[in-house]
This record gives sequence, C-alpha cells and structure tokens, in this order.
Amino acid sequence: MKKIYFSLVALISLIIFIPYSYAKNDVKVYMFTKNGCSACEAAFDYFEGKLEEDPDAFELVNVEVWCGTDYTNPNNASWILGSENALSLMQDMLEMHDEDTERLATPTIVVGDYLQVGADNLDDLYDRIIKEQSNKKYKDEVALKAEEEKFDLSAMVKEHGAASCDIMPKTETTKLGTSDIVIIVSVCVVLIGGFVGLIIISKKN
Repeated sequence: MKKIYFSLVALISLIIFIPYSYAKNDVKVYMFTKNGCSACEAAFDYFEGKLEEDPDAFELVNVEVWCGTDYTNPNNASWILGSENALSLMQDMLEMHDEDTERLATPTIVVGDYLQVGADNLDDLYDRIIKEQSNKKYKDEVALKAEEEKFDLSAMVKEHGAASCDIMPKTETTKLGTSDIVIIVSVCVVLIGGFVGLIIISKKN
C-alpha cells in the first residue's frame, strides 16, 4: 500500500513539475556595451529597475566590447578593445539581422531573435521580453552563435560597473647616458682585446 501511495505522489509531482519547467524560459537580455557610454548606462538603469520589480523576468547579460583606461572620467577615457571575440560576436549578431557591421554603436541589445541598436523604446523591448517567457520557440541566438564560433561566452560577460580591462601601467624606457655608453664600450674593448691576446699567445706556444 505504501509503495502505491509513494508512486502516486511521485507521479502527481511529475505532472505538476514538468509543465512548469517547460512553460518558463530563462530569457536572456544581452547588451553589447562600452564601459561608461551614456546610452548603455540608461539601458542598465532601465533593466535593473525592472529586475527589482520582478527578479525572475529575465537575465541581464553584459558583454563588454570596449572599455576605458580612465574609469574616473569616462568622458575623457581612451577606449580600447576589451575582447576581439566579443567584437566578432557583436558583428555576427548585427550581420544576422542585416545591420551595419562597420558602424558599430552601443548598446546593441539582443533578446532571442530580436536585435536593436541603441537605448530607444525600452518599454516596447520589455514587452517583447515578457512575451518571450511564454514563447516555446525562444532561442538564445547569442549563445548559439558563440557555440558555433567556439567563443567562450562566459569570458566575455562582465559585471556592470566593474573595471574589466587589465590595463598594464606604462613603463618608461630607460635611456642610456653618455657615461653608461662609455663603460659598455670599454668593457667590450677589454673583452675583445683579451680574446685576441689569448689567440696570439696560443699561436706562439
């Protein structure tokens, strides 16, 4: 009797759990960004506000393409490429959606099979995100493309606000003074003279 009872409980649990697990998709909102760009910050503020209202609505993924060497003053920062793979992946997504792959702008936002450049109409984009939760045909195009190109997507993802580029400090090259050059030349002359002297002595012997 106990076996039948536990079997029924297990069966009911599966009936309840399986539809729920398939009904809800983990929708990802990919933002290809440049650290400190004002449009990116506006998009982050918007989406992070929505996540405060509903933490399960979607997952916000920051793929930082460019970063600045001066985080204290982003407006005057010198921008450098954060990751060649991130740039290639962004260009791949733009190409898939017939967008200009040369004139790059941030944020470039990808949700499923939808892409938009810029931080305009975010309310409309959020409506699309909510609809994707119940979309049985939802595909994570960014992850699929990264897998196809053999890119490590996790290595491109950066926490919003974190300094993500390992900027090596510039080291000044040491210039040799006149006295240093004289010493080096003198040592070389002595060594060469000694070597020649040894050859002459060995020949005489």
